[in-house]
Amino acid sequence: MRIPKAYGKSQVSHCPFCNRIATQKTESGLIVCHLHIQEVLPEIKCTCGSWLEQRSGKYGPYFNCLKCGNINFDKVMEMKALTSKNHPSPKPEMKAPAVLEKKEIIITSREVEYFD
Repeated sequence: MRIPKAYGKSQVSHCPFCNRIATQKTESGLIVCHLHIQEVLPEIKCTCGSWLEQRSGKYGPYFNCLKCGNINFDKVMEMKALTSKNHPSPKPEMKAPAVLEKKEIIITSREVEYFD
């Protein structure tokens, strides 16, 4: 069965800062929303440990690593998200959130309502 193409649905770019629909390009070639035209991405390290250089090409923005070569923009954003979760940098003006107590729930096979 053939599904017809819908106009405007083939490629939708999202802003890397706020995840809104991106409509503008920065000087470095990064596609962002209208609120982040002046923003610059921070320096990002590759998984091999070397710094990534942002570039823009025919198919959009990408990054270049001296050891690994060219890397897709989406993969670099995933790497950045993973590394920032592992090593969060606390801001001094923000207070730590209150820690909630975790409650352990034990479910057995006799509880039929859980397995609906």
